[in-house]
Formats: sequence, structure tokens, C-alpha cells
Amino acid sequence: RIYIEELHLHPVRLGLTFTQEWMEWRSSSEEEHIAFQILRGMASIANAPLKFTSFMVANVFESPIALTRIIITHYTSQLTKQIFGIVGSLAILNAPADFISNVGTGVRDFFYEPINGLVHGPAQFVEGLEAGTQSLARGVFVGVVKSAANVTSVVNSNLAGLTADENFMDERKAHQRMLADQTGTLQDSLNLASNSLARSFRSGAVGIWEQPAIYASKHGSMGFVKGVGKALVGAVVKPMVGVGDAAVLVMNHVTDAASIQNQQQVLPKRLRRALPQKKCGSVKLVPYDDRAAKAQKIVTGGESLEDVYIGHLAIPTHLIIASEAFVWAIDTHSREPWSIKWEEISHFDVKDLQLQLTVFGQQGLRSFDFGVDDESQLEQFKNLLAIQAHRMGNGGNTSVMNASSFYEHLPGIQSPQLDHVFGSCNNVRRKLNSTIKDEIDVIEQCFARVKEMDSSSQQFFQTLDQEAWCLIDSWGQVFSGLSSRRCITAGLINGTGHDVQIKSTKLVEGGSPCYSIPSKEFNAEQGLLKPGGCVLFFGWGVVPNLLQAGNVVMSIETNACEVDLSIRSNSSAAKAGYQVGFLEKSVSEWWAKYWLLVRKLRS
Repeated sequence: RIYIEELHLHPVRLGLTFTQEWMEWRSSSEEEHIAFQILRGMASIANAPLKFTSFMVANVFESPIALTRIIITHYTSQLTKQIFGIVGSLAILNAPADFISNVGTGVRDFFYEPINGLVHGPAQFVEGLEAGTQSLARGVFVGVVKSAANVTSVVNSNLAGLTADENFMDERKAHQRMLADQTGTLQDSLNLASNSLARSFRSGAVGIWEQPAIYASKHGSMGFVKGVGKALVGAVVKPMVGVGDAAVLVMNHVTDAASIQNQQQVLPKRLRRALPQKKCGSVKLVPYDDRAAKAQKIVTGGESLEDVYIGHLAIPTHLIIASEAFVWAIDTHSREPWSIKWEEISHFDVKDLQLQLTVFGQQGLRSFDFGVDDESQLEQFKNLLAIQAHRMGNGGNTSVMNASSFYEHLPGIQSPQLDHVFGSCNNVRRKLNSTIKDEIDVIEQCFARVKEMDSSSQQFFQTLDQEAWCLIDSWGQVFSGLSSRRCITAGLINGTGHDVQIKSTKLVEGGSPCYSIPSKEFNAEQGLLKPGGCVLFFGWGVVPNLLQAGNVVMSIETNACEVDLSIRSNSSAAKAGYQVGFLEKSVSEWWAKYWLLVRKLRS
């Protein structure tokens, strides 16, 4: 037992908001799927008030378990009494509740104000009658418009889910989170509404050619048909969502402007202070900065997300925010947010007064340019990204991944190579060779083609990349449906200028050996990869079931580097005197494709 002289837990007041994410629902029919998602949206809770009284005890001599049980009982008993308050805050009930609340206030004022004025005299009675009538009219107007906004918001959430476009839904949520608690003029609301409308129309138009390609790469011809259907649904539904979101923005502004509560002066609530991090990981205590606090709110989602603000920088075209998990770039004109994980960034480079951010994508490396005003701002930008450079795919190392000199300065290459972006051939569906019946046929045919290749051909790298994708594409056609299995292919290029020894290759987790498919420049007896040569590695997992997820984890060790690859994660470590970098990281739910370049460390 423990003795406590005095224990005082202060009162707690909470506003509970709960929104379920879009989730997969395997059902026998599309109608059941749609019905489930609509019910999911209706079950959201909007700002349910929860109040808990204080807990005080003195001179307690009790066991910790018994004391904990008493405290839990104190709070759970109060929570039980407030269940109906939570039920009343359900999204589906919120609209009529708001209407009744606003109209009820107007009706009360319609009778109370004249009576209160009559006590003081006839003139005050007329003033009270006028004030009561205005309050009733305002209450009916606000109640109707706010109810319409609530209903439209619920419908929009369900319509957005019906598009089945995760990028569109994530972008919409990020934009709504950024606009939370923002106030402004009617012109500001109209601008935001027009941006929302334009974004939805653009997403619907882009999806017309993106969705068929994505589904075709995953499911073949049937996937293409399904992708066309999803694209057509998105082309119709996304603009409807945009119109609905625009209407909600305008209606919320109108109700806020006309609301009785907003007639009173409200003291502004200051956002939580942002504490930026230094490169060494320590926290810097700085004076309160309103812009930093707003940037922190975007990162943490108003304290609802487990992310940590690091710092921000305002450049001419974007607001750049760095957090523990993401880099954010918010367009200063449209306020459209864009974010990417640190691990999905290859590196960053500087060109004149521009910082170039290179990221991994499903079809290879892509670069984004951000212009700055002067050298000082450019240095701040570099320092902001350098804090998390160790988490980037290539650690921010431009010496390994400099695209302009990659082909020109690679030792061992016999002929100048055509410029090629590794991954650019991904998602190209090829007809399966009629002679391929199983996994051995896939590997043997690829092996027979690759062993005849060398860098004397100007299309050496391009052809190797096509072979790597052909492995994945053929695998997906041989093993589909209930027999689907995950697979990984990884290519290693020797750019060191001397032999690299392949010490060991294995699958730490999976359902096959780790197969090696080398080019001509490989000595199989000694396991030596000559300068300019390449080896493809391939492996797969077991069929997923209730006991096994079917993951694939590949481990490669050479005298120059050690690499661990899987569909969910990847890492590389260069040994003394060497550098290793990723030329490609393309990952999907069922496959992963990597290209690595090993080079000699420059002295």
C-alpha cells in the first residue's frame, strides 16, 4: 500500500471529434460496399462535449490497484451519463440538432426580448420586439444554412470515398486540415472555394488516363476495364465533390458572419508555440512566432497526428515545412498542399538560385525545382533539408546520383550510353510469352537474354531496366488471383572501376532462393563483377494466408556494400572506400524494384 496526503485531479473538459478513414470492405456486391461506406460517414462524431468533475482525496492509505480502480470508476460513471451527448453529436444527427438549437434561440429571443423591454416602458417594448424578430429571422436563416452545410459535408465525404482514389482523398483531407479555424473575408472564402473546385476538376481529368494505366499494371486487361470504370466515376464524382466543398466553404462563412455568437467579441486563442529542431536534434527555444505555430498546426493536424514540427521557410512560390516524417510544400497562391516522406526523397541539389528536390516515384526519379530570392534564403533552405538528410534515400548525396555526369564518368563502360531514367519503363504491360509456364521459365528466359548483354551496346542500361521490369510483369501474369505472391527484383551496377565480389545473396524472408542474373561482365566461378557490369537479383514470397503475410526480405553483401531490401523498407551501407546509392525505388503492394550504383569514394 501507499500513503497519499492529498491527491487532486482537476476538472477536464473535452471536445470529442471522430472521423473514420476510408477502409476496404470485401463484399459480394458493389451495393453493399457503397452502403457500408455511407454508414461509415454517418457514424462520425463532431465536437461532442465531454465534462469531468475534479477528483479529490486526502490521507489515503490504499494499494495502487485499488486506487486506480476508484479513479477509473469516477470517470467512467460520468462518461456513461454523457453517452446521449455523444450520440447527439453524430454527423447524421448534427444537422437537425443545429437547426433546432439556432431556431430555438431565435424563438426564445422573440418572446423574451419584448417582455423584457415591456418592464422598462413602451419604447423599450418596441426595441425588444425588433431585436426578438431579428434574432428569430437570424436563427432560422443560420439554422437552415448550417444544416445544409452539415448535410453537404457528410454527403461529400461519402462521394469522395466512392472515387476510390486515395491520392485525391488524402489531398482533400490535407487541404481541409490546413483551412481549419481560418477566418477571412467573403472574398477569401470565394477564392478558396474556386481553388477547391479547380482542384477537383483537374483531379477528375487527370484520372481519366491515370486510373486505367494503374489498374492495368496490376490486373491486366480486366484491370484496364475496371480502371476505365473508376476513371469515369471519378470524372463525374470529383467535380461534384469540388462543388460541394466550395458550397460548404461559402455556407460556413455566411453562417459564421450571421451567427449570434459571433456578434460578441471573442478573444483570439493563441496556437501552441512551435519549437524548431536543430541539426543535432536539440530543440531551440525561440520567441513566439505565429507563422511557425500555424505551420506546426498543419504538420500535427491540430494535435491529432503523431508528427513533430522541425522548421519552415517561406520562399516566393511556396511555404516549405519540414517535420519529423514529411516535407511539405504549400502553394502560396492556391494554398494547395503537397507532402512527401523523407525516405521517398533521393537527394537535393543546388542550381543557381534554385533548389532541386529529386524524389523516387513509380516510374523512376523525378525532380522539382524551387526558386528562392537570394543566397541567404538558399542557405536556409539547404540547412532545413539537411536536418533530415540522413533519412533520404541517398542521404542527400549528390556525388553518387548526379544525373548529368552519371553516364559520362562511369568507369568500365565501353560505349556512351543513351540517357535513361531507371523505372521509366515500369507499368508497361507486355504479352506473356506462350512458352512461359512457371517461375523457372520466367527466370531462365531472362537469364538467357541478360547473359549476352554488355556495355558495348549504347542501350545497355535501358535494356537491363526493361529486363528487370519484364521479370515483375511476367511474374504478375503467371501468379495472379489466389496464387498471387510478392516479388522483388534488384539491379546492382559496378561503377567502381575495379572488380566487385558478390559475397552472399539470400532471402531472409520469402519462399524462394535469391536468384542472380548477371550480364557478360561477371565471373561466375569467382563471383566477381567486372567494371561496368550488372547483376539482377530476384526472389519471391509465399502465397499470403492467415498465418503468413507473404513478405519478401532480400539481403545482398559485396566487398563494397551491404543492402537489405523489402517491399516495406530498404537500406544500404557502403563499406570503407565506397559509395552506394539508389537509382530507383519503385514499390507497390505486390512488388518492389530497385537499382543500385556502387562507386569508388573520391579522395
